[in-house]
Amino acid sequence: MDLKENINWKTFKDLVKPWQGPTISLAILFIFGAFGYRITEGWDWGDCLWMVLITITTIGFGEVEPLSQAGRIVTFLIIGGGLIVIQLTLQRLLALTDSGYFKKMRALRLRRLLRKMKNHIIICGYGRIGQEIAEQLKSENISFLIIEKDPLSKKKAEDQDLKVMLGDATLDETLLSAGIENCQSLVVALPNDAANLYVVLSAKGIKPSCRLIARAESEEAANKLKLAGASIVISPYVAAGKSMAKASLLRRS
Repeated sequence: MDLKENINWKTFKDLVKPWQGPTISLAILFIFGAFGYRITEGWDWGDCLWMVLITITTIGFGEVEPLSQAGRIVTFLIIGGGLIVIQLTLQRLLALTDSGYFKKMRALRLRRLLRKMKNHIIICGYGRIGQEIAEQLKSENISFLIIEKDPLSKKKAEDQDLKVMLGDATLDETLLSAGIENCQSLVVALPNDAANLYVVLSAKGIKPSCRLIARAESEEAANKLKLAGASIVISPYVAAGKSMAKASLLRRS
């Protein structure tokens, strides 16, 4: 087992550990409750477990059979134990929410999803351009993942039900976690030319055959990105200017 697998196993154990107490308590309550009905009422184990279940959940189906005095005492103890277990579980849920437990769960679920993704598109940056790209890909039902280091922008993407990971796209570790080795192409849409250049260099070093589409603010930046290995470089302002100029020259029919 390598280091990465050790870390994943440790993360899994850390996520499971908080639920061990409530689960064990509930199991003990079921076992002792069923055992109590078995002794006092002489029912089979199926009826005993069913009675414990409907007592704890307060479904109100009624008793399996009329209870004896001893059986009523067992029922009373089960109700008391159930209230304690439920209270402890609710307290644990509140504590886990405050500690960021559920964020870790979402991160683990995303990492598992990333390991299965292949031939997807990676979008670096969820700014105005990144949002337009994501919208187009989503409309065409193309698998893609967004890398965004701003928590607010990440939440904005999540609100759109998009796959997004929090991280710095200029880091090799982030690109590897996003599955660059199995991706179809990588779109670099960060607002800073230097950051875009850094991402292109990093991506080219990890996967030389990766198709890289980069954004550039100027002609000089575009040339540098091409030299760095970008397959296609697009300047939003130049493209918009050409489109508007072309539109202004069209004659009315």
